[in-house]
Parts: sequence; structure tokens; C-alpha cells
Amino acid sequence: MNEIIINVNSEKTTINQNIYGSFIEHIGECIHNGIWTYDPVSVPLVSDQYPRIKKVRMDVLDALKNMNLPLLRAFGGCYADLYHWKDAIGPLNERKTVKNLHWGEKEFEEMEGVGPVIENQFGTDEFLALCEIINAEPYLNVNYGSGTPGEAADWVEYCNGTTNTPFGTLRAKNGREKPYNVKIWGIANEIYGFWEVGYEKDPENYAEKYLKFAKKMREKDPTLKLIACGYQNSSWNRSVLEHIGQDWVDYLSFHLYLPYIAGGREKPTHPDNEKCYHALMASSRLVEGQLNNAWKDITTVFGNQTHVRLAFDEWGLWYLNRDIIKTNFNLQDGIYTALILKLLQRTSGICPIANWAQLINCIGMIQTDPDGLILTPVYLAFKMISEHSFNNLIDAVLVQSPTFDSSKFGAIPKYKDVPYLESSSTIDDKGENLSILLLNKHISDSLTVNVEIKEFLPENKAKIFELTGDSPFEYNTTEYRDKITISERVIDNIEPNITINLEPHSLAILKLTKTE
Repeated sequence: MNEIIINVNSEKTTINQNIYGSFIEHIGECIHNGIWTYDPVSVPLVSDQYPRIKKVRMDVLDALKNMNLPLLRAFGGCYADLYHWKDAIGPLNERKTVKNLHWGEKEFEEMEGVGPVIENQFGTDEFLALCEIINAEPYLNVNYGSGTPGEAADWVEYCNGTTNTPFGTLRAKNGREKPYNVKIWGIANEIYGFWEVGYEKDPENYAEKYLKFAKKMREKDPTLKLIACGYQNSSWNRSVLEHIGQDWVDYLSFHLYLPYIAGGREKPTHPDNEKCYHALMASSRLVEGQLNNAWKDITTVFGNQTHVRLAFDEWGLWYLNRDIIKTNFNLQDGIYTALILKLLQRTSGICPIANWAQLINCIGMIQTDPDGLILTPVYLAFKMISEHSFNNLIDAVLVQSPTFDSSKFGAIPKYKDVPYLESSSTIDDKGENLSILLLNKHISDSLTVNVEIKEFLPENKAKIFELTGDSPFEYNTTEYRDKITISERVIDNIEPNITINLEPHSLAILKLTKTE
């Protein structure tokens, strides 16, 4: 029996739109030939239409606008702890070209293209101009590992200072008089890891140095929202928070990539098989557990009434090492993305920031080539859910369905009794428009679902949007760019009790309007 009961008059939770964020870094073809075009392409650039970002492709810009991206993080990631922002401002022909001292290291030499030379043509002003054009809030990560508190404070002043300040004056000289008012700033990236420049084994050392950065940065702008570097380790998190104190932190970050089988003996292709599929379909339990553990670390230190929240500022799918140059995602990956976005809608009260890593090419939801784009099913899931969900999540949604068991795969443990059907529902502020998200995780069977809607009498017609395909392992490719798309159709004879057929391995969103 597949059944969903929605009580529209139950409690609502406001969804923070910043859970639909993403992230860019100097790695692979993310910025180099992804965001910023260096090599020849046959598609038009924005050029004179937006002079500040003239080497951004028009198709990329349109794709970013169309997905309603609310938040964008830069310039790392691991490279953030090597990024010196002053190398990438001023006239383009006067900027400093540097080696990629993280992703260009010897251990990555066998993967040509993972650490391109950085010509710094896309810097602070270009990034912030792009954010304004696509209406995304910027999030900047300062250089903790090889930088200084003074360098970070100067960056704050460059972005937010008036023209009466030295770096505000420099910004104006570089073509931008009005401050950008960047509010979200991260201090260090994965600094607990031996792979990171500036590696801190001791959380107390990190907290001590973090405070030096935070205090210098807030001297320039007291309204900054600061993100401290968290970890999947309660001892680290709690020690960091205890030594920082809640007056100097607004968010604690954490990162998680699944199924994360990178390293060791590389497989020739992605694992398009049932074992991987079912592990991913069960993995929201793992993500939720990690999120709840990190939240418990915050409340244990600061109490339940704290203003400090979580920032899930790197999450996504990472299969193979070479994916960090450029990869493609299939329908399975899009369904996984929808599953985690559904979770993030429910938990946005404690985790109001989330950033898919990354935006373009490098484990990216958008893939570029000289002749066009591949909008992966991950991109389509983001677009579909952010566009067709309303701001208020209905708490009382009861779902009943058969279950399955999954096996361990990569970093995902085995799980039992995982439901094939998942659903949530959102409503607009006036209570007039209802959106029902429906996920059929069955790999091969369609599901007939009975949906009962209480306290909401819908109009006779409704729209349904669907993301599905013949196989969960189908991809959009350069030969078939639109093999997988979002379809839309009208359903007639809608009543408060509806029977819907869901295709296997599919995401559907049903949108209803209340009768007058």
C-alpha cells in the first residue's frame, strides 16, 4: 500500500532558500573554462552585455539564472587556504599568474588538468558581479592556511568598505564605487585535514587563530556572519566552539561527499549498478545522522537557544578521483540530489546554508564543452525543486510504502527497511497554492499512490512536473543533450483524494491551487 496523507492545517516550517546554494573553486575545469572562458568555444560570450564578466559564456549565465541559485561560495575549498585575493583584482592584463599549489601538487600529476595554472582573470570583482547578475548571495572563504588576519580584513574592506577607506578607494579605482556588502565569510577550509595548507591538528590552535581573523575582520564590518570550520568529529567541533565562544561565530561548517569511492584502484567508469543505486537511495539516513550530530555539538556547547547554526557548505556526489576535473551525472544522481534537498528543506531551521560542490564541470551539476552545455539530472533536480517548492514546509505528512534493504557501498553503510516512496509538501504564504513532492526510489517498478489532502479543497486542474527516464543510469550527453528533461503536464478531475502513478526512479512535483 502506497499512501500519503497531508494535513494542510498542521504546523509549518519556513524553508531557508540558501539550502539551494552551490560552490566554485580553482580546480579542474570549474572556473578555468567553466565559469571563465580561456580556450576557444563556438558559443557566444556575454562580452559587452556584461563587461565585468565578459568571458562568461551566455549559455552558462542563462543556466545559472534559470536555476534560481540563491547562494554561491568561492574560491574554495582546499584552494581557499592558498588564495591571495589581491592577485586577482585590477586590470586583467596586470594580474598575477600563479601555480595551483594545491591541486597542481605532485600527487595529482597523473590527472592532467586537475590543477590548471591560475591566471586570475576571474577574481573578486568578477565573482561579485556574477552574483549580482544572477541574484545569488556571495559567500567568501578567506585564506587561513597561508594568509594572515590582516589580509582577510583588507578583503572585507575591499568588498564592504566605503570610499573613505583605503581598500574601498581601491575598489572604486577598479570600477566599483558602491560597496558589495558581502556578509557571509568562512575562516579556513577543512583545516583539520593533513591535506590542507595550514593543517591544524589541535582544535584549540585553530580556535585561537580563528579569533584573530574574526576580530580583525569585524573591525572592518561588525555585521559579518562568520563560519567556523567544523568536522565529522564531536571532539573537534566542541573544542573549537568552546574556545571561540558564540559571540564570534554564526555557523559551523561540515562537508560530506557520497558514495566517495575515490582513491585506490580507479574503476574505468562510474558504478552504474543496483548496489550503488540502492545505497544512494538509502543514504539520506547517513546525511541526517551527520547533520544531527553536528547540531548536537552546537547545542551541547551553546544551549538550545543559540543563534549559531550549521552550514553544510560542501555536499555532493564524488565517485572517482578524476571527477574533480570534469564529470557527468546520471538520473540516479538526480534522484539522490532530490532526496537530500528534501531532507535539507526539513532541517533548514538548524542548517540554513547548503552548497552543492561544485557548480560547473568539477563534480559539477553543469558540464561545458566548446559547443554547448550538458544540464545534468542533478541540475534538473535543483531547478525543479527550488522552482516548484513554496516557502512553508507542512509538518504533518504521513507516508506509507513497502521497503527495501541496501548493502554497504563506499562510505554508505547498509540499511534496512528503507521506504520506496518519499514525499513532502509545501504551501505558499497565503495558503492558496500547494506543492507535493513525490519520490519513487524503486529501480524498476512504478508505484500507484493514493494521496489524501486534508483541509485544502483543490481546483479541478493541476500541473505535474516529472524527472524520469528509461533507466536510472541514463545520462545527458553531447550527442543527446536533452535525453533527460523535466516534463510538464496537466491533470484533470482533481479531488482531495487523488491516485497518482509514479514512474520508477522518478521525481515528481504536483502543484495544486485552492478553490475560491
